[in-house]
Amino acid sequence: MRARWWAVLPVAAVVAVWGVGGYLSTSPTDRQDYRKTAVRSAQSAYNAVGTARLAGRARLDGRLPGPYVTSTLDDARAALAGAAKRFAGTAPPDEPSAALQARLHPLLTSADVALGRLERATEEGDTAATRAAVDALEPVAAGLSGFVEEHR
Repeated sequence: MRARWWAVLPVAAVVAVWGVGGYLSTSPTDRQDYRKTAVRSAQSAYNAVGTARLAGRARLDGRLPGPYVTSTLDDARAALAGAAKRFAGTAPPDEPSAALQARLHPLLTSADVALGRLERATEEGDTAATRAAVDALEPVAAGLSGFVEEHR
């Protein structure tokens, strides 16, 4: 009889751990979790914008070849898309979180538009458009940086 109880205990422990893990992975997002997700998304977007700015400037200065810049911008685009997807995948749990969403969403959209302009300009080899696109990333980076500092 005792042997049966010793055999049941490990199985019960595994089931309990599995149940707790399941609950934690599906538990609703609270305000703090949402803020953390928003800040992480903004940090990732800021890093992507910074990478694009550096690559664009280096291309303008003749320090990087076109194919390398294209690859770097593709990576920045993927990082930005991941940040936007992570942020969009979490619903705001309350009004303050919805206000946070209303503030970050336009910044992510602006980053996407500005990065797209830089990609097109570098692909076309248009120096003036590349310079304008790199300059347009500056206020986007400042906005993302400000968001991170304010909500960290």
